Parts: sequence; C-alpha cells; structure tokens
Amino acid sequence: MVAGRLVYCRPAAKDWDVLPVFADYPAICAIVLGIKLSSGGTLATIFGRKHDISLITPMTKLAILEYPDPRLRKTAKPIDVVDDGVRQLAGDLLETMYAAKGIGLAATQVDVHRRVLVLDVSDERNQPLVFINPEIVSASGRGPGEEGCLSVPDIYEKVQRATHIRVRALGTCGQAFEMDAEGLLAVCIQHEMDHLEGKLFVDYLSELKRQLIRRRLEKERKQRGDSRAGSGVAIPGAPASGVAMPRTSRPAL
Repeated sequence: MVAGRLVYCRPAAKDWDVLPVFADYPAICAIVLGIKLSSGGTLATIFGRKHDISLITPMTKLAILEYPDPRLRKTAKPIDVVDDGVRQLAGDLLETMYAAKGIGLAATQVDVHRRVLVLDVSDERNQPLVFINPEIVSASGRGPGEEGCLSVPDIYEKVQRATHIRVRALGTCGQAFEMDAEGLLAVCIQHEMDHLEGKLFVDYLSELKRQLIRRRLEKERKQRGDSRAGSGVAIPGAPASGVAMPRTSRPAL
C-alpha cells in the first residue's frame, strides 16, 4: 500500500514473473504479497480481509471493437517505457475482459494500438496475466482447436496453432520475463498476439466463411438496434450476447 493506493504485483513463480497490477498507479511499483482475486476478479483479499476492487481501483470498462471494424487491422506499437499509463491500460483491459466474460483481450480490441495483452484462463477467474511487448521465442507442435473472439461474437471455428510455446515479455513493473505455455494458455497467447499484428482468427478461414461471418454479424447488429451496424463497433453497456461464459468448452478470447 503506497500513499493509500493498492499496487498488486504477483510474486515470482518458478523461473518467470507475471505481474498484473490493479491500482491508481503511483510512480513506484511496490510489491504487496498475500493478495488474491475472487471469482470474476471483483474482490481482493489483502492480509486476510476482503475488499471490493471497484472501491480501491479506478479501472474503466472499455468498448470492444467488433469485426469487420478496420481499426482491428492496425499494428500495435511497442511500449518504450512501462509507466503509470501502461499499468492503467492493463487494469482497464482486465476490467473489460472480466466484464465481457472473456479469457483474453488485446489493447487493439479496444482501439488502443499498443503492445499490451491480458489473460486469465483459470476456472476461478483469479489468475490474471499481463504481457507487455510479448514475443514468441520458440514454438513446437501443431494442432487444431476451436476458438472464439470477443471481437467476433458468437462465432467459433477450428484454427491450427502451435501446441507449446515460450514467450518473452515485460511485466507491469517493467521487468522482463519468459514463460512456457501449452494447451489453452498457449492458444490464448497466440490469439491475442495476432490482434497486436492486426490479425483475427477468422483470417485463418476461407474467404467464403469470412463473408458469411461478416454478413451474420452485421445482421445481428441491425437486429439489436445498433445504429452503427456495419461498422463493427460495440456499444458500451450493450449486452455481450456472443461471449461464452467461463468454464464452458467455448471460451472467447
């Protein structure tokens, strides 16, 4: 606790550090141990006492762009310095991801074109991960898996991905780390890193399938009364009807 503000950095695990932060971030990133998130990421347990994160962290839910919005095609720029603004962005991304019942979100999806992504593939929704300037240093195996996306609601298709990867990134205190990932975590990291390059999982599908998906999404936006139907813009506060709930076999990334 610094100047009355909570800063949370997850302790190191094995040979890597992943340090998500939830705070009105001060200049100095302090490490506070013994903090756990509840299911859904709405409560923090600090020294045995539960606190409502919404009361101690000024995070903001952001609007998620929907395919085929052209802004999803922009390439994200690297982060030069991990400062309070970057940590605030990470917190906002996590808040938005949890609210949308997703398991991953890239900054590109909320029209912020910087190389930041967040994940939480845990069943309890209490293991948030933040990757800044992520890069895959090695990959092995290859297999199909069904994927969905918060920017392509209600659409699920099989995509071929590497089954094992090693990723290098910066954490929220600016420290570099590497970690190995497999299974759903590996898929999620690759999916979100695609977003940072302006690529969506539908790009792995045939042109015919992409056209059908686009028409379906535009029709659904018109039916729900979206005045910006066709633009692919999600209206803040609108129900995320196409987002799969956690613990289902169809998580949205």
